[in-house]
Amino acid sequence: MRQHEVVRLRTQEKLTFRQIAEQLDCDVKNTYAAWKRGVAALAEQAAAAHGEYLGEQLANLSIAIDALMPKVIKGDVRANEALVKLFDHQAKLLGLYAPVKHNVAVTDEMTARIKALADEIAAVDGG
Repeated sequence: MRQHEVVRLRTQEKLTFRQIAEQLDCDVKNTYAAWKRGVAALAEQAAAAHGEYLGEQLANLSIAIDALMPKVIKGDVRANEALVKLFDHQAKLLGLYAPVKHNVAVTDEMTARIKALADEIAAVDGG
């Protein structure tokens, strides 16, 4: 209960941890700890709600896809177009279109090796 109150006072009333501690008659360290626990609990609740929503949406998509399949198999062009849109939406929900980040670092040693290889290739081509 206290952590809920700390989060409310911090986020809605914009009080400092010291002000919250004074209002709740506790020390600042415990107030900050309650804030961290409260925010972590809210994050857990949000993740669970997101997971439930995602599950519901994927289940609905599955029902729609299953319903369209007989028409797609028979060659219905509109059903095929609708199926492609459903698959696209499903891929977006699953994050399949999210860009992949690569962390690439080029060192001076790598640059020197590339220059040496280029010189070798030039010597072979020239000779």
